[in-house]
Amino acid sequence: MKVRRFFRAVYWDNELRRADIQRGLRNDLALYLKNRALEPIDALFRRRHSGSRMPIVFIVGAPRSGTTVLYQLIAEHLDVGFINNRMARYFAAPIVGAMLHGRTGGGHELALSSEYGRTGGDHSPHEFSWFWHYYGDFRLNDDLSDEELSRIDWQPVKRSLEGLTGYFKRPLVLKNINFVSYQIAWLKRLLPTAKFIWIQRDDRYTVQSILRVREDEYGDQRIWWSVRPRDAREWRDRSPVEQVAHQVIDVGRAIEKAFEVIPPEDRLKLNYEELMQKPPETLEQVARFIGADVANRERLAAIALQPRNHKTLDDETWTHIQTALAQ
Repeated sequence: MKVRRFFRAVYWDNELRRADIQRGLRNDLALYLKNRALEPIDALFRRRHSGSRMPIVFIVGAPRSGTTVLYQLIAEHLDVGFINNRMARYFAAPIVGAMLHGRTGGGHELALSSEYGRTGGDHSPHEFSWFWHYYGDFRLNDDLSDEELSRIDWQPVKRSLEGLTGYFKRPLVLKNINFVSYQIAWLKRLLPTAKFIWIQRDDRYTVQSILRVREDEYGDQRIWWSVRPRDAREWRDRSPVEQVAHQVIDVGRAIEKAFEVIPPEDRLKLNYEELMQKPPETLEQVARFIGADVANRERLAAIALQPRNHKTLDDETWTHIQTALAQ
């Protein structure tokens, strides 16, 4: 049953989370049923807004590598469409959500704060995870084989995303690394206008940050968080540092392999450190790549960010991280 598969996927770690961020089944079930009721209406809007040739832009990368701050900066400073926190509640009816609560980027000041991918404020960008869980099947891992991908009906995904670009009449920017980073080549075949932005960060700091998230979210560094490689279960008995190092390296290899077959005009690599040091120049580069306008160049030029590359773990753990990444 679709509803059982959906809730098994989105609730797999609920009991492991801190009490203040656990989900409530009663409210979530009501939201699910609301979306099921709205989906046929949304299908009408998808047909009405089909045919757009605007780019659908995916931000990819390892967790804790700068994907969220890049998404926030694009949403604030470039004239694009994106999924905000209010819209995300309409995961099976995204165009209805856009009509009710959508807001295009550019000219709107958004908070650049977030908690491990979760942003604050109704109009801040959202990862839209439930959309991918609703149509896909990512219960075991996020690196699906071609056979597993072929068993999913991707047409509702295609019609929804193309319909959103048609409704916004602007490039649509999305960020959900769990469901996209391993499926780049597949999504490019499904969505001819798709473009991909890969932001990379020094692996040592990415690993350090993921370890801290595991502790903060679950109180235990041994519990897996975020993107799951296909062989994640085989790493259950390894140390948390080794698990996370493998996670970061595996995601990077998958993206690199996919980028080798993506046309150059549809892929862009960015560096987290450069984004922090030169945000206006980096966002101008992104704007040219996706064909979007900059909303306000004076505001863009005034951005000042602080890199967060600081060693916060003890020397022994830091040495272990370096060793794990070198293997």
